Amino acid sequence: MRTLLVALPGLILAGIGLTHPHYLDASTAQWWQNMHIILALIFPLLGAAQWVLLDDSPKYVRFPARVAAFGFVVFYGALDALAGIGGGALTLGNGGRSPMDEPLFKIGNQLGTVGAWCFLAASLAIAVCALLKNRVKALPGAVFLLVGSYLFLDSHIYWPKGVIACTCIAIGMAAISYASASGRSAIEDSTRT
Repeated sequence: MRTLLVALPGLILAGIGLTHPHYLDASTAQWWQNMHIILALIFPLLGAAQWVLLDDSPKYVRFPARVAAFGFVVFYGALDALAGIGGGALTLGNGGRSPMDEPLFKIGNQLGTVGAWCFLAASLAIAVCALLKNRVKALPGAVFLLVGSYLFLDSHIYWPKGVIACTCIAIGMAAISYASASGRSAIEDSTRT
């Protein structure tokens, strides 16, 4: 069940990414705004999936990596609130884009960049810990997670690169979860505190 749950946010984001307009204008503003309201609920779940995958990490890695996952949720959420919801609302209200929108998109993109780097940092910690613990079993998941996280740095969820990034992230998280679950014994699970 954990494997499915950590994969689900990335899969949902990839699906929504197929409908993400490449340009914001009067004809796309309504979906742009509404889609980002939906995304405001989904992106934090991607950070929550990272949080869960860090459960088995050593404490000295888990704490800073979870801070990075939290940074992703906060800063990437700010991008979606400002450039997504706010940008869509302004475009709707103005009947199109205007030069007055630019500061909103500028700060939103800057915050989103910080969030995307936080996501990559947490993903790197997850991948390294999974590889050290589960060796070759974790390799496919680590590769998919890191490739997806790298692509995500500048692709958001736009088709095609962003959809590929989110799909790779989902596959990577699922594979790492599966590798770590198959490496545990019933005794280990029953004695965890």
